[in-house]
Amino acid sequence: MSTTPDPVTMTMMSASDALQTCTEACAEWQREIARFVDLRLAANRRSWEALMTARDVPGVIKGQQEWGLQAATDYTQEAARLTRLLTALSLTGTTPDVQDAARLVA
Repeated sequence: MSTTPDPVTMTMMSASDALQTCTEACAEWQREIARFVDLRLAANRRSWEALMTARDVPGVIKGQQEWGLQAATDYTQEAARLTRLLTALSLTGTTPDVQDAARLVA
C-alpha cells in the first residue's frame, strides 16, 4: 500500500485549507469593520452630546469642527488598516495577526 495520498484526497485537502484561510480572512474583515463601527458610533454619540450642550453658535461650530477632524482621522486610519489587511491577504493568504504569530514562533 502506498502512503502517498491520491490526487483526489490532495485536492480536497488543498480546497479545505483554502476555505479555512478564506473563512479566517472574512472573519478578520468583519471584526475590523465591527471595531470601526463601534468606534465611530461612540464618537458620534459624544459629538451629539457636545452639540446638544452647546450654548451658542461658536460652541456648535467648534463641536462640528472637532467631529469633522476626528471623523477624517478615523476614516483615514481605517483605510490604512483595511489596506494592510487586504495587502497581507493578497500577498500571503494570511491575515496580519497570523503573520505576527508566525514571527513570534519562528
